Amino acid sequence: MSDKPSDKLDYLAVDAGYGNTRIYGAKGGVVLQSLVATNGAKTVSKWAAGDLKRARHVNRPLLVRTDVGDYYVGPGAHEAGYPVENLDLDRMTGPEMKALLYGALSQYGTPRQANLIVALPIAMALGEDGDQAKEQAKTILRGDHTWWVADKESGKDKKYTMTVNEVVVTSQPAGAMFDFLLTSKGEMPPDKKIIRRSKSFGILSLGFNTIEMMVVEEGRLIEKHVAGEAKGVHYLLGLLNPDEAYSLGELDSKLRAGQLDVSTALPRWQREVMGRIAQHWGKAVQRFEAVFVVGGGAYLIRDALIGKFKDKLVIPDDPILSIARGCYKYTLFKYGSDNT
Repeated sequence: MSDKPSDKLDYLAVDAGYGNTRIYGAKGGVVLQSLVATNGAKTVSKWAAGDLKRARHVNRPLLVRTDVGDYYVGPGAHEAGYPVENLDLDRMTGPEMKALLYGALSQYGTPRQANLIVALPIAMALGEDGDQAKEQAKTILRGDHTWWVADKESGKDKKYTMTVNEVVVTSQPAGAMFDFLLTSKGEMPPDKKIIRRSKSFGILSLGFNTIEMMVVEEGRLIEKHVAGEAKGVHYLLGLLNPDEAYSLGELDSKLRAGQLDVSTALPRWQREVMGRIAQHWGKAVQRFEAVFVVGGGAYLIRDALIGKFKDKLVIPDDPILSIARGCYKYTLFKYGSDNT
């Protein structure tokens, strides 16, 4: 992606996940692993390690300097600094989210001004504090932003500025729903109109921190089938890390690289997931026209999902980027492509 600033007002979709921070816009999508570390370690010169490689990663993590502190973000962050692993929901409206967003924006190509549609965990919308969480996210994101990203080779800081004019907040399952229903041009084809208006379908997000569920029936949200459970992929990683010898982020990086044997723990996590689905959806799945599944967990238990939902199962071509892409499709649906 180009980092050349644009004067045009851009519409950008942001999926602020615990496993990945994703941005989707007219130029496509960017995925940044949601690893955050404080900049507590000084850069170590190469000669200090003799003939050893400096860390395991060829590329150093991004060093993002913000008005509330400096953070390493993305792959390698937990080797370069002190891991920050806050899995509480307040992370979604805290400095870690901003640092990750800035890192992803620097890779996407930061516009001078933008309107954002942000997908947050549906668990933040449950209960009496749901509206408060939404307003907190808007307050943090709306307005002028300035940050610096250190060049990996020279170490010199590059300054970025962006003004966010408007912020729309939705849930991650809703973003997935838009990806399911809308085309890349933001149009709803006839077959999807029929499903949305007169059928039932389920949305399942298997993310790093949470398992999220939503059911739409005849165009209405069925509230009793909405759920957000903290049993995401981090639960699987925790089973493999009883002594906490590694950060969750380090294990996640091993998992992505195919260096982590999950064969003993995966069946237990799979039972947890399938049990939660049965608890919140029960026999209602029998009337679903489709079950749209997103998130990295879809890769891990694909066979179990096929066994349960059979030909109703729909996994998109990119379950990692699906939510952000769906949110962007929604901007096309609502505002038209001429405004993007």
